[in-house]
Amino acid sequence: MTDETTLHVPSRFRRGARQDEEASIDSAVWLIEHMCRCVGFDDLGDSEVLDVGCGVKFTQAFIGRSLPIRRYVGVDVYEEMIEFLRRTVDDPRFEYHHVNTHNELYNPNGEPLTEATVLPVGEFDLICLFSVFTHLAPSDYRTMLGLLRRHVKRDGRLFFTLFIDEPTQSGHGRMDRFAKALSGMSPEEIAERIEQSPNAPGAGATETFKDLDPARPLMWAVYSERYARELIEGTGWEVVSLSPPDEYIQHHFVCAPA
Repeated sequence: MTDETTLHVPSRFRRGARQDEEASIDSAVWLIEHMCRCVGFDDLGDSEVLDVGCGVKFTQAFIGRSLPIRRYVGVDVYEEMIEFLRRTVDDPRFEYHHVNTHNELYNPNGEPLTEATVLPVGEFDLICLFSVFTHLAPSDYRTMLGLLRRHVKRDGRLFFTLFIDEPTQSGHGRMDRFAKALSGMSPEEIAERIEQSPNAPGAGATETFKDLDPARPLMWAVYSERYARELIEGTGWEVVSLSPPDEYIQHHFVCAPA
C-alpha cells in the first residue's frame, strides 16, 4: 500500500516521454495546473475527474505532491497497469477501470470503440484525455466524443490533446519538430523520405487527417485544425478554446456540453 506521500511505479508502466520518475511527476503537476487554468478551475479540490488513458503519473502527482482532488477515476486499455493501481492505491478518492477497446497502436486486439461502449463511471465535472486523440483515427475521434458526452455534468468540461498540422511560435508542436528535422536534411534525403512515406504531412499541408508514420499505425495521428473542429460538430460538444503547444503538451481543446 502507499503511504501519504509516495507512490513508486515500475518503469514498464511509465509510458510517457519522461522515464525519470521525478521528472514525470513534475510534468504531471504542470499539466494538472495548466489544465485547471484552461478550464477555469482554481484547483480540483471540488471536482470529480475522469481521466481516459490515465497512465500513472497523474495519480503519482495527486498522491505524492498532495494536489487537491475530490474524486479521480482512471480508465485505460493497459490492464496490468490498472490492476497495479487497484492493488497499490489505498485511497477512497481514487478508482480505476480497464476497458478493452481497440486502438491500432496500444491495443490492436481490443473490441471496436462504439457509442455503446460502457464506461462504468458516472458523470464528471472534468473529463481529460492526454495523448489519446493523438493516436485516434477520425472515426474513433467522433465516437470517443459521443461516448464521453454521456459522462459529463451539465456545467462540466472536456479537455483533450491532439496533433494539429501547423507551425507554432513556441516550437513545441509535433509538426515544428518534423519541420526542424527536414530542415537539416539534404534534398536527396528529403526525396528519399518522401518516397518511403509519401503520405507524411508537412507543416500546414494536411487538409483533413494523415497518419504521420504508416509503418507504426497511429503513432502520430495528425489533423488539420479545420477538420479537428468539424469532427466535434454534432457530438454534443462545443469548442470553448484551442490552445497551442507548450513544453509538456501538444495542442489542446477545451469543450463544453452543447
